[in-house]
Amino acid sequence: MTARERLGAYARLTRLPAGLTVPGDLLAGAAAGGTPIGTRLLGPVASSLCLYWGGMALNDYVDREVDARERPDRPVPSGAISPTAALTTATALTAAGLGLTALAEGRRGLCTAVPLTVAIWTYDLLAKGHPTAGPLVMATTRALDVLRGAGPGRLTTALPTALLSAVHTAAVTTLSRHEAAPGTGTPADAGEGPGRARSPRVPRTPHGSRTRGDGLAGAGGTGAVVPAGGRIGAGDRAESPDGAPEPALAEQPAGPAAFTSPDPSPGPGPGDASRRPARDAVLGSLGATAAVTLGIGLTAKDAGRPDRIVAGGLALGFLAAAGAAPLAALRKPTPYRVRRAVAAGIQAMVPLQSALAAAAGRSGAGLVLLAAYPPARRLSRKVSPT
Repeated sequence: MTARERLGAYARLTRLPAGLTVPGDLLAGAAAGGTPIGTRLLGPVASSLCLYWGGMALNDYVDREVDARERPDRPVPSGAISPTAALTTATALTAAGLGLTALAEGRRGLCTAVPLTVAIWTYDLLAKGHPTAGPLVMATTRALDVLRGAGPGRLTTALPTALLSAVHTAAVTTLSRHEAAPGTGTPADAGEGPGRARSPRVPRTPHGSRTRGDGLAGAGGTGAVVPAGGRIGAGDRAESPDGAPEPALAEQPAGPAAFTSPDPSPGPGPGDASRRPARDAVLGSLGATAAVTLGIGLTAKDAGRPDRIVAGGLALGFLAAAGAAPLAALRKPTPYRVRRAVAAGIQAMVPLQSALAAAAGRSGAGLVLLAAYPPARRLSRKVSPT
C-alpha cells in the first residue's frame, strides 16, 4: 500500500469531511452563550474534531465483524487498516482531544469535554443498539458539543440552543433505524431509486456511531449513507433530495444483502403494514423538524430585527433541507427513501447551526458558517462521511 493509499484509508476510517459539521456546534453555542467568537474557539474546535474523528475510528473497530458482512470495503474488514490500528487511532485521537482541551481551556474546559468523551464512547460501546437509549445518547453528544462553545458559566444561557440541536439529532437517529428492509436482519434496499437495486449501509454519524442518525457519537451527524450491497457504477448514481448526486452513495462491492426485485408500490397489504413503523418514524422526523424550526423563531425573539430576519430565512432553509426528503419518504417509506431522508437530516445540521447563531444575534457568523455546507457535500462524494 502506498503512502497515498494509506492516507486515504485513514481518511475513510475517520470520515474526514464530516468534520466540517463540528465547528458549527461550538459557534452556535458561543453565540447563544454570549461569549466572543474568535481565536478562543480554535482550541475547543480542534479538540472536538479530534474527539469526532476518534469516535469514528472507534466505531469501525467495534463494528468490524458487522462490516465484514455488510460493508467489506471499509478500511478494517478490507485489510487496509488493522483492528489494532483502528483502536489505537481512536484512543490517540481521543487523548489528543482531551489534551488540547486541557492546554487551551484548562480544568474549566474539561467540565464539558470529559462528559462529551464519555457520551461518545458510551454510545459506540453500549447504547447504539438500544431503540431509546441510542437516540438519547446520540442527542446528548450533540448538545454537549454545543455547550462546549458557550463555555463554563454560560451553559444555562446556551441550553435552549443545545436542546434544539439535540431534538433534531434524536429524530434523525430514530428515523435511521428504519433504513433496513423489514425482516431482513441486514440492511437491504428493494430496488427503489435510480440505478439497479441496492442495499443501504447503515449510516455512521459524527463521533463514531455505527448507527443511526446524527450527533457527535457518530453526526452530522452528521453525513449520508452508502449501499452495502449492489455496486453503483458510473450510470447508477443515486440522487439526493435536491436532485444532486447523493454525496455518500459511493461504489461498493456486491454484498449478500443485495435485493434485485423492484420495490412494491405503496398500497394495502403486508408490505404496507411492514412500512408502518417507518412511516411513523418519518412523521416523527417531520414533526421534530417543524418544532425545531419554530424553536429557532422563539430563540430569536430577543435579537434585533435584522438578526431575526436572517434567522427566519435560515430557519426556512433548514426546514427545506431537512423536510423535503422525509415528505417523499412519507408517501412511500422504502429503505432507499428513508436513507435519503436520513442523509438530508444529517446535512441539514449546518443550516440549523447557522440559523441558531443568527437567532442569538450573530447573523454574520451564521452566514459565514453556512458557506461550509456546499464544500462539505462535495467532499463527501470523495470520502464518505458515514
